[in-house]
Amino acid sequence: MKLSIDFICQSVSGKILHGENAGFITDVNIDSRRITPQSLFIALQGERFDGHDFILEAFEKGACAAIVHKDINTEKIDKDKVLIRVEDTLKALQMLAKSYREQFEIPVVAVTGSVGKTTTKEIIASCLSSQFNTLKTEGNYNNDIGVPLTIFRLEGYHQAAVIEMAMRAKGEIDRLADIVRPFCAVITNVEPVHLETLGSLENIAHAKCEVLPYVSSGGFALLNGDNEILLDAAKSYSCRKYTFGYNKDCDFRIVKVDVEKKGIKIKTSLLGKDYSFHFPSFTSKLAYNAVAAIALSYLLGIDVDKAINDMANYAFGENRLNVLTFDEGGTVINDTYNANPLSMEAALETGRRFKKSGRFVAVLGDMYELGDYEVPGHLKVGLKAFENKVDILVAVGEKAEYIAKGALEAGMNPENVYYFKDKELAQEFLRHNFNRQDTVLFKASRGMKLETMIEDYLRFLNDKKSK
Repeated sequence: MKLSIDFICQSVSGKILHGENAGFITDVNIDSRRITPQSLFIALQGERFDGHDFILEAFEKGACAAIVHKDINTEKIDKDKVLIRVEDTLKALQMLAKSYREQFEIPVVAVTGSVGKTTTKEIIASCLSSQFNTLKTEGNYNNDIGVPLTIFRLEGYHQAAVIEMAMRAKGEIDRLADIVRPFCAVITNVEPVHLETLGSLENIAHAKCEVLPYVSSGGFALLNGDNEILLDAAKSYSCRKYTFGYNKDCDFRIVKVDVEKKGIKIKTSLLGKDYSFHFPSFTSKLAYNAVAAIALSYLLGIDVDKAINDMANYAFGENRLNVLTFDEGGTVINDTYNANPLSMEAALETGRRFKKSGRFVAVLGDMYELGDYEVPGHLKVGLKAFENKVDILVAVGEKAEYIAKGALEAGMNPENVYYFKDKELAQEFLRHNFNRQDTVLFKASRGMKLETMIEDYLRFLNDKKSK
């Protein structure tokens, strides 16, 4: 990256308060602790912090310019430093990212959807990386701040990018898509997530489809063809559209999914031509994500056989279906990245298939942002725990009480259902009731930070073994 001060001022409609309209920056940062020489510091203001309090620190660490929307005392700022005033620093971050994005003529893939967008993004990036030097969204950098910061990571050597876009309310996808300007877009599905802010599945579908007007004229959209609400919401958009799913009318059809010893075998029809491929997951619901990635690779001109080979060697990221197997026959499954009723069901299906010895234990925590679906969503997960033959259910958190209730209502033995409002009590229970022969699944929404329970559980098992 190399952006001139003049380019920055024009992009953000900024006014120079201190310094000269000369020089350039080589990095954009919003965290004064991560400042590098010749970087631009953008002072964002949040509920618990204010970047304006760290202007001097940023300059001392090597920043050559800063963007602010408050009055700053310039007496202690060196003459060679540049201070740019704007109306809103968050908007300035987004405006600058949009201008920077326009300098790259590469295929950018936008991925959104209620469930599975991160997994789909990761699989797509894995497929594209076999042929292109590909940038992808890292971690949870998928919002108003994260997307611009991801765009700033684009360099001249990148040949493609896969950008994940999240939302909680109407208008957010529109704002992010305006920055990203995708060549193509993937909408994984529409599920009862964010009902708290959007109210209905129809509203969610329309909010997800806000990406479609920004798809390039020569590009396309790839939509879940089994989701009628999504397809109906997408009808009014003129971009070229393809579908994936089990529906016989889908352009990229899932014909059959078989669970095998090392994962799932997916038979698919890609625009009428039959293929079969292996995917290293025991969750049949991930066939959607895998076929969406294959379909997108196909449409972007990547050799299908190569994409299929990459699919067979796919490795899941941090806290996503990470599996630790013990010699004694037990397993710990870490799927704590996030959760909703559909992904909970998929994780339970996976845990059941991993069980070889001992008991199948499901440690399930709260799911957030379900709105009016909060109670029925948690009750449904309890039902799915029973249907997937969970031996011991450990429900953790305030909302998870309904998971336990759902399991009991479905017919699960009360002696095998445990509810803990506090994680600490649940940790104590795990330490003294399970061993290295049990298969233990951990899953909850990100805010529950259930991975801390996994760390405690593994530490206890290791200490017990060493004694």
